[in-house]
Amino acid sequence: MIKQGMNMIYPLTLLPLIGATLLLTACKDSTAPVNNNATDLDHIYTYIEQTYQEPLQDPASCVNYTRSCHVEALPFIAMSYPETQIPQIMSRVVVSHDWMGERFEALLTHLPKEILTLLGSVTAIVIADNIRPSFYWTGSGAIYLDPASLWLTNEEKLTIDQTSDYRDELGANLSYDFFHRFVKQGQAAYRTYSLSNSEERTLDDIIIPMASLLFHELAHANDFMPASLMVSLHLDQTTRSEIARFSVLRLNQQLKQRYPIVDSTLISQAKILYTGTTATEEETQHSASYLGDLMSQEGANHLYAYSHQAEDVAMLFQATMLNYYYGIEMDSAFVIKPQNDSNYCEDYIVGWGQRNRIADPMSKQRAQFVSEQLLTDLDLSPFFAQLTPPQTFPDLTNWCNISLSSTDESNSFSESTLTDNDSNSIKAKSSRQQVNSELLRHHHHGVITSFN
Repeated sequence: MIKQGMNMIYPLTLLPLIGATLLLTACKDSTAPVNNNATDLDHIYTYIEQTYQEPLQDPASCVNYTRSCHVEALPFIAMSYPETQIPQIMSRVVVSHDWMGERFEALLTHLPKEILTLLGSVTAIVIADNIRPSFYWTGSGAIYLDPASLWLTNEEKLTIDQTSDYRDELGANLSYDFFHRFVKQGQAAYRTYSLSNSEERTLDDIIIPMASLLFHELAHANDFMPASLMVSLHLDQTTRSEIARFSVLRLNQQLKQRYPIVDSTLISQAKILYTGTTATEEETQHSASYLGDLMSQEGANHLYAYSHQAEDVAMLFQATMLNYYYGIEMDSAFVIKPQNDSNYCEDYIVGWGQRNRIADPMSKQRAQFVSEQLLTDLDLSPFFAQLTPPQTFPDLTNWCNISLSSTDESNSFSESTLTDNDSNSIKAKSSRQQVNSELLRHHHHGVITSFN
């Protein structure tokens, strides 16, 4: 039952499906996020078929880019289910193929329970064959997930659109690139797999990368609509307008005011590398070491943080949660691009880099502030207190052969961290280590224009 008293929504009882008239009155035309392959979501459907009490609609009707529904038409999950559990979350999963919903449900049973709490700040979880990259959108209050992170079998792979991520070509005229990866005990924390070969994987292979993705996207969702504000929402207004109404209270605004990152050079470089801004001649000349020196003087843990203050929040939270739950650290580095477009690690030279930058005093206070605001019931003080200082990469070390100290078991990224195709290329050509795009730079989740 929906009860509108003091703008509070209580748990819902499922009754016959509402008619098309309400769909037209509860939704308004909405501008789609740009720079995303998912321009058409007409083929998606709610994974668990059920009927909804008025005015709640089928989630699939409110997450298409062509409309922004009223809050009462598709409330945030925590408004309907304050004690959110997996079955309730699954009632808000929207897919293009059944296996995507099956996989997401299986995955939730293996992820930290705090993920369920964080999911309370979305209206729906959309997984469709043509979504690339994953992102969060304020038009619907939903997260949109690329199924390339979820497939296990070759049959599932065949259902996924293989269109390249539009961000692959950004920053092509810069003399450097910014790489990051997640590591555990000096080795890649998880393997990467291709959509274009016949290799399959298990559920265990996707747990860590999906945890990483969800921590990032759900940081956005909880930044823009924390559960504490839901009691104040106007149910007869659109989700987009209600999210915008509380813009001054967002966590990213609080972080900006309390712990700002302000370097103008890094801000301009992030706009080039992540949002497609055209670089001036002067901007193309900045070196990896120079930019790294600038970053070392502020508290961001990734260059992506400079592209938008909401990405600052998400990158800090993502790195913190992977370290807290899985003992995984993030490597981040400005690397010098080889002039010959080489695919070999020894040709990608680190100008500046660090492992586990959230342990740096300037970054630590920011990461702790963000994480404790997003997960208020979790005491993270002991975790941050035990963090040892980050390790800085030796100058002019190549990206895949970084020796940080004599106590490290190994900081060389072996063939086991690459795909089978990569390993075959190595064996066929030489002992030089070939790299793939995932090992070089994990693209970041979230489309900047979707926040507007």
